[in-house]
Amino acid sequence: MKSPRHVFHTRHDFKPGLAWEAFQLLSEVPRDGISASSLHAISKAVGSPLGRLSNLTKLLASMQDVGLIEKTQKGIALSKAGKSLSKGIGCYEIGFHAAVHCLYAWKWIWDRDKNIASPSWSYREVLRQILYAGSVGIDPDEIVLRLVSVAEKDFGKVKVSFSRASVSGVTVWLAGQALPLVKKEGKRIFCQNLSTSMADAIRLHLAALCSLDNGEVVLDDKKVQLLAEPFLIQTDGLIGLLEDFARDTDEFLFISSVPNRVVFNGSEDPFIEWIVKEASELNPEVSE
Repeated sequence: MKSPRHVFHTRHDFKPGLAWEAFQLLSEVPRDGISASSLHAISKAVGSPLGRLSNLTKLLASMQDVGLIEKTQKGIALSKAGKSLSKGIGCYEIGFHAAVHCLYAWKWIWDRDKNIASPSWSYREVLRQILYAGSVGIDPDEIVLRLVSVAEKDFGKVKVSFSRASVSGVTVWLAGQALPLVKKEGKRIFCQNLSTSMADAIRLHLAALCSLDNGEVVLDDKKVQLLAEPFLIQTDGLIGLLEDFARDTDEFLFISSVPNRVVFNGSEDPFIEWIVKEASELNPEVSE
């Protein structure tokens, strides 16, 4: 019996600007896909920054890691998630950045296989380490040591390939949000605690949480923690923000109860719909 194939590394060269360029080009290719070399040639022809890369292999592999693209007989193409994103919040760059952060933070949870690590698992673990470091911040080397320790505990005696470059692969997306989630002072990384003021971020992560329970979620302590971590905020400040948000949207209904509940009412954004209705259907059994 083969051992599970764990992948911990988050690629530091998967950067928001380059990913956006690739996403825009892929939004225009035929449905049956395109080869990586042809996509690279097109990027050079149109003067895209992607043309300055020697090849697109690592960038496209990262896009596949988060579920934005899939392999086809002709090469690669946007996945259903990617196509939905291109028709919704991903029509503009900062919405695309928010969506990738959401995919990275939730994909391992959606996959519902606690026995296999992925870049999404590492992404979420880096979020936790930054959040729970508190006001003193945390050094990338500390994150690496703590993540390796958690990985060995969660997955057994495994080789953990994770480094400061891997930490950078996470923080580049945290810093690339409309209101950056982190700031750096010297080598240390600190929470900014700002993105909860962004309605798009709340929509995405609330949809991600609702996807775990077929569109209606009970906000018990575990679920509130899952929701708070992508915002890099403590759980005690989250419920009030959700109540305020729900008053201004038709997409979600906030029900005050013990515990509180949130119900997804539907969205005109195809990507929000995909998150709630299709990410949750990929693996119907919830892993406790």
